[in-house]
Amino acid sequence: MSDRKLPPGGESEATVLPTRQRNALRLLLNKASISPQEIAALDIRVIERAPGIGRKSLDLINTWLESHGCALSGVPRLTLGNRQIQRQRKLEQAIELLRGSGYEIRHSR
Repeated sequence: MSDRKLPPGGESEATVLPTRQRNALRLLLNKASISPQEIAALDIRVIERAPGIGRKSLDLINTWLESHGCALSGVPRLTLGNRQIQRQRKLEQAIELLRGSGYEIRHSR
């Protein structure tokens, strides 16, 4: 059991957007109150450019949206497998570039 207090109304922490992120989004939309649906309708690039929003804030906003059955739009869908494939392709391109420039590529063991 956690010592943390639940927000008023008994809501879990995931369903309540922290003050900093809530204020940044209210400022972005120029509204006194915001809904998860309004935020989910925005593209992630718009939210990223809002003052006071960084990687951590985006994660908190995304968690908040998910707790309300919504999701940020425009989020890249890279998975670990895709990242590995992308990294492998870049490595192969670099090797081909070096070979094309006359370098000999050997595997280290």
